[in-house]
Amino acid sequence: MSLKDYYEDSYKTESSRSLNELQAEALQSTKGLLHFVEESKTRFLPDLSWQGLKVIEMGSGLGGLSLHLARLGADVTLVDFSATALQQAEKIYALEGLQPRLIQADVGLPGDEINEKFDLILDSHLLHCITSAPERSSYFKLIDELLSDRGLFVAETMVHRKKLFVPDGFMFDQNYVLWQMFGEWKPVRKIPDSLDLEKEINEAGLNISYFFYYGQFSFIPHRTFMDIPAEVLPASVRMVLQKKQITQS
Repeated sequence: MSLKDYYEDSYKTESSRSLNELQAEALQSTKGLLHFVEESKTRFLPDLSWQGLKVIEMGSGLGGLSLHLARLGADVTLVDFSATALQQAEKIYALEGLQPRLIQADVGLPGDEINEKFDLILDSHLLHCITSAPERSSYFKLIDELLSDRGLFVAETMVHRKKLFVPDGFMFDQNYVLWQMFGEWKPVRKIPDSLDLEKEINEAGLNISYFFYYGQFSFIPHRTFMDIPAEVLPASVRMVLQKKQITQS
């Protein structure tokens, strides 16, 4: 089974639940990150209103994070490689009379599906799901292309701790990639050291406006990790990136 098939099957399984249940879960699961997004917009784009703000959510799933912003009047686009996730998101937004733009695409292998500029690009825990260096480089290049001149890329992603517990059915290699057994080994998460992540961003040519390691925020890479103590799970980095400003000589 490919990873795309795995995620598609997961969303199809969820489709048996009511739309109200899915909406409530999508909203609840993004509340913590929502506060960071709101604070980042207030800090870096204080003069812009939410009304009409162009927002795109990468790896949106059901689009819970952007649904909060659509309620404030933002112009929302959702991007995911799962057709089922986007179909469910469309129905969830319709419960409130909202109509996001939907784009099915693999942002690690970008084509020409997205061709406009955005004031706010949200990463819904997608970056750590892109495991290969070429695809991560392509993703950062896409972000740079899609950002408006003052636009923000706001993300939360998992990073490595000195201690990391890896249960049976997974392995963690020297390149900070977590692999899972799906009949064969598949790369599922990139969990770099935070300093290496900073280096990666700088090499991509993006400006780091905010970058902070939150040791108290732990990530559960997979439900298999649910009962593992927080101190041996991946930690979190929250960041705000912008385009490099060209200085006039």
